[in-house]
Amino acid sequence: MAKTSATGFLFSSVFRHRRLLLEMAKRDISDRYAGQVLGSIWAFIHPVTTVAVFIFIFGVVFRAKADGSLDIPGDHTLYMVSGLVPWLVTADVLGRSSGIISGQASLVKQVVFPIEVLPVKVVLATLPTFLIGFAGLLIYGFAVGRANSALLLYPLGALPLYLFLLGIAFTLSAVGVFLRDVREIIQMYALIGIYIAPIFYFMDWVPPLIRPLIYLNPVTVFMENFHDAAYYGGIRDPLTWIAALVLGGSATWFGAMVFSRLKPHFGSYL
Repeated sequence: MAKTSATGFLFSSVFRHRRLLLEMAKRDISDRYAGQVLGSIWAFIHPVTTVAVFIFIFGVVFRAKADGSLDIPGDHTLYMVSGLVPWLVTADVLGRSSGIISGQASLVKQVVFPIEVLPVKVVLATLPTFLIGFAGLLIYGFAVGRANSALLLYPLGALPLYLFLLGIAFTLSAVGVFLRDVREIIQMYALIGIYIAPIFYFMDWVPPLIRPLIYLNPVTVFMENFHDAAYYGGIRDPLTWIAALVLGGSATWFGAMVFSRLKPHFGSYL
């Protein structure tokens, strides 16, 4: 009962302080590029440049070297972009969550400050990246004649992903206060995670014996849903979408529970 009430109090606190949360998320986005000539325009330049580089490497160079030995149906660029956009969001949350509490010791020690808004702020601050990526995906889809009504499922696919990221942010931010090594572990995963999820390659290309390992990567199920919406033109397997929603909801509940249990001890370690 205590765990349930503590978790419920956490979410009610976030809701009560939603205005503060939104203002902090806006400030987070603007402060990231404060003092720079281009300012918030960098929020557009960074994801676009990253996607362009990966498209060039995997969509142009590697495809040319394949010499027709790989069966690449449809528009491979559309496939890659549909997976890269959510991965950029995921990598951003992973990279910042573990230090968001430990890096705000002064706020944590203020009894009246609702520190539970800090990990939520990190997740919300990625929305511009997702929206810019989705807009670019729409433009490209129309340009190559691959846009259809299924693209409307793309934002729907973001719901379970953001629930998952919220849970991850709660968990990493809380654990990161006591175990600083978690930051290094997460950085290692962020480095290799993009290659152990079906972002650049199709699952059909993966040897059957290795596919279960790819599915062990929790990001895989979300990527498959985004591919459904942007590349395949519809939901191939409803169970995948259900699994993503269950995983996202479970991650949020687990992360909130961990954060609620560890929150009273933050001040002693900072």
